[in-house]
Amino acid sequence: MQVAVAASEIVPVKLETPPVVTPLDADVDVEVLKSVAKAFAIDCEAHANWLIRRIVIARQYAVRVQEWAEQESRRAQREEQTLLFLFGRQAEQWARVEIEKLSGRRKSMNLPAGTIGFRTMNPSLHVDDERVVLGWAKEYCPAAVLVVEKLSRSVLKAEFERHGVIPDNGAHVDPGGERFFIR
Repeated sequence: MQVAVAASEIVPVKLETPPVVTPLDADVDVEVLKSVAKAFAIDCEAHANWLIRRIVIARQYAVRVQEWAEQESRRAQREEQTLLFLFGRQAEQWARVEIEKLSGRRKSMNLPAGTIGFRTMNPSLHVDDERVVLGWAKEYCPAAVLVVEKLSRSVLKAEFERHGVIPDNGAHVDPGGERFFIR
């Protein structure tokens, strides 16, 4: 049984060291180097298997961390919404009274955890139903209607596969052949 290899699993082997962009990158490099014997080489099945296992584990870890971060972000947003629902009006009333006590042009006050205050906002338009507003704009404000051209890569690819035709510029044929992958 052949298992399909996802394009994300086909990673070109780079000849140069990955750039160190953050201090964390350097820490990871040191951690990896400490976990590998100096004389280690991919010279047998066991060593190749160790490398593949470590790469697969790193990919799985990245997925788990991303999922956790998304979940925590949703949790934090929900916490903010709930706290504002429960106490937002009280905080607004308290801030109004406290700022008035300052008797000046101040519209905010600093607290140890942040700033609370008021800001004058200009009126702004919010689109609630883009389809309805688009219909209105076609008649009353045509300059607000955009026509977007977009290349259909699937149609272009089908044309290439049928007739072998490609544009002179802006596209190229990636030759087939073996690609190294780790899954």
